[in-house]
Parts: sequence; structure tokens; C-alpha cells
Amino acid sequence: MSSDLHLWITRPAMDGERMAVQVREQGLTPWQMPAMDIFWLMPDKVGLRALTHANVVIVTSRHALTSLERANMTLPTAAIWFAIGRATAAALAERGIAATVPTQTDSEGLLHEILAQTQSGQQLAILKGEGGRTLLSERLHARGLLVTELPLYRRICKPFDTGMVDTFLKQEACVLSVASAETLTCVLKGLTQTQAKQLIDLPLVVMSARVAAFAQAKGWRGEIVVADESSSAGLIDAAKRVRF
Repeated sequence: MSSDLHLWITRPAMDGERMAVQVREQGLTPWQMPAMDIFWLMPDKVGLRALTHANVVIVTSRHALTSLERANMTLPTAAIWFAIGRATAAALAERGIAATVPTQTDSEGLLHEILAQTQSGQQLAILKGEGGRTLLSERLHARGLLVTELPLYRRICKPFDTGMVDTFLKQEACVLSVASAETLTCVLKGLTQTQAKQLIDLPLVVMSARVAAFAQAKGWRGEIVVADESSSAGLIDAAKRVRF
């Protein structure tokens, strides 16, 4: 699909800007309208102590790494590391840490990979945003791992330029991209009732089957395409598979 395809980028800050560059490189037209801002959280002493002694560390996004760096925290290189998506793994590699990326880039795939490389009684730290990933934590704990969650940032819904949204919705071939259920919630909250009714008829590209199921539960009527990988590139490839 050429530049006739218009892709709404909802990712925040630098992630959205980087994705917009990739969208243009793929011959599509980006509409950069972030759905959320990031508010950094200071990790508490208990969480930092758990991270220092962790045998296994899971990183759910690059934002978690940024937060730790703002806190001047040294990463424990001796631990086994897992990353959600190639972009997060690449950010860890820049810091000298090799991380496993699950072949199936969702909570199920991550759970399978972790259980294959760990044993009961090991200490595991999850670096994440506030809220989310609770099921993963519960299931790992049930398998005998000593799990500590470190919420390192908070997502805050951001208002939209309603005129820009109206213009986007008038395009012939337009697609919404979201990375999480929280993002989709912010999008729907930030629209007028008329805009929301129009939007849910459009194609939607998401990062996981979990987010697709969430969209369906919200009454999404348009086509939903799940990305093959948890990254901006994955969302762009998914958008190119949309049928018009």
C-alpha cells in the first residue's frame, strides 16, 4: 500500500517520532497524535533491592530502562534477561545486556520462555509501567518464582486536537495503531462521541492478541490485525496487511 494509506500513530514522545520516520520510509502517511504522556516514577528501595538480587529480569518496554537510568540505577548484568519486543532488546544490547525475545511476543510466549530457563525459588523482577502484566506475575508466582514488580512509569491520557482527528477520519484509507489496551482506552476517551463511532469502524492494528480481544470487547467493528512482533515495525507491517 502506498502513501494512500494513512496511519494514526498513538505512541508517545520519541517512540511516536521514530515510528513516524519508519512509516514514511515504508511509503505510508503518518498521523502523529499521541494518546498518552509518560510520567516517570521513582523506584522504591524494596524494588531496587529486589532488582539487585534478581536471577531473572523481565523488561516490558524501553520506558522502564529510561526510568532506571534517571534514578542512576546500575543494571544487574549477571541476571537472565527477557525483553518484550526487539526494540526493547536492542535498548538492552546498547547497555551491554543480551536479552531473550520470546518468539511469541505476548504474555503466553514470555511465560513459556521464562519457565524453560528458570527454576522454582529464583528471584524474578518485572520492570514495567504502572498497572498491566498482572496475570503474568501471578502465573510466574504460581510456578514457584519469587516475583517483584517494579512500576517505573505511569501512562497519562493526552487530549487530542479534535480538528486534526476529523481530518484524519475523512481520509479514504486510514488505520489506527495501538500498542496496548491502555492506549486504546485513552484514544476512545479523548474523542467526541461522533468521532468514536466513526473510529470503531476503521481497521485497527495492535501488538498482541490480548489487545485485539480487548478491542473486540469494546465493540470494535473494523478489521483488527495483530502484529507479528511487538514493535513499531510490527505495527507498520500489520497496517500494510489491512484489506480495503
